[in-house]
Amino acid sequence: MRRSGFSPSPADGVSLRSVSPADLPTIDRWAGVMAHRLTRTRPYAEGADRHEPGAGLFWYVIAEAGFDVGTVWVELLPAGSEAVLGIFLGDRSSLGRGIGTAAIGLAVAEFRREHLHVPIILRVRRPNARAIACYRRAGFAITERGFKPLPSGETVPFYRMTYRP
Repeated sequence: MRRSGFSPSPADGVSLRSVSPADLPTIDRWAGVMAHRLTRTRPYAEGADRHEPGAGLFWYVIAEAGFDVGTVWVELLPAGSEAVLGIFLGDRSSLGRGIGTAAIGLAVAEFRREHLHVPIILRVRRPNARAIACYRRAGFAITERGFKPLPSGETVPFYRMTYRP
C-alpha cells in the first residue's frame, strides 16, 4: 500500500508479529518507561491479551532488524463505524528512525484487508511534533482539536487525526 510517499516493505527492516499473552510483560515494561509521554498503552478492549482480528483487534509487536521494539494496534470500536490506532516504541533510541511510520503502514494494511471502508482515528498531544509528523507520513490528517482531562487533573490539548479509506 502506498500512502504519502511511503511504502512499507520487509526491506525497511520493520516487521510485525501478532501479540500473544507472553508479550504482555514486555509491553508493560515498555509502557512503564514511556508512561509520561502516553495516554494509552493498551487497546480499549477490556481484558485484551492478544491479536484477535475476529473480535476487531489487530495488535502487533513491532520488530526492527529482528528485535522487538514496540507495539501497534488498530482496534475496531464497538459501533463498528471507526477504528482507533495506538502505537508506542519501547525506548527513545527507536524514535526518529522511521520505525513507527513503517509499523503503522503495515498495521493499517492488515486492518484494511478486512475493513476496507472504516475510518481509522487517533488522538495525539498537540505538542508532540515528532508523532504528528510520523502520523502525517503514514497518511493521517488532523480533523479535530480538543482537550482531554488526565487522571492527575491536568488538561492536555490534543489533535484527532483520521486516516480515511
